Amino acid sequence: MGAIAKHLFGEVARPLINLQLVHDMTKFTFIIATPPYDKVGAFSGARIALTAQMDEHPTTVILMEDGVYAAMVGQETSQFFKTVDVLKDFMDLGGKVLVCGLCLKERGIPSDKIVEGMEVIDIHRLVATMAESDQTVFFSA
Repeated sequence: MGAIAKHLFGEVARPLINLQLVHDMTKFTFIIATPPYDKVGAFSGARIALTAQMDEHPTTVILMEDGVYAAMVGQETSQFFKTVDVLKDFMDLGGKVLVCGLCLKERGIPSDKIVEGMEVIDIHRLVATMAESDQTVFFSA
């Protein structure tokens, strides 16, 4: 478990589910379309995705529009928790982070500036990921 997860949930964070129900877990996709520079939108989406993954729900995060800034290496923010660090903990637990390639291009962000382990995708992969989910939640302004 990563440092952010430990701080948010405690040293003994564990799934809050009955393990007999694991076979029937909801598969989530969270689409984050807001920049990572405050405690709403991107941070909330990342924190909820981390919690879902900790509770053993198969979860994917898609960063699009200004949400792609949450994928960047070397972020500097004034908030205590960085969204990118929450996403790294999420990935350490097996969560997938997909990043909209067109959104990166529109913002002049090269793909080599994205956190290792995040995958740059096109709109077709975005739609396919949503179609495979039981529930899609959109975080935007």
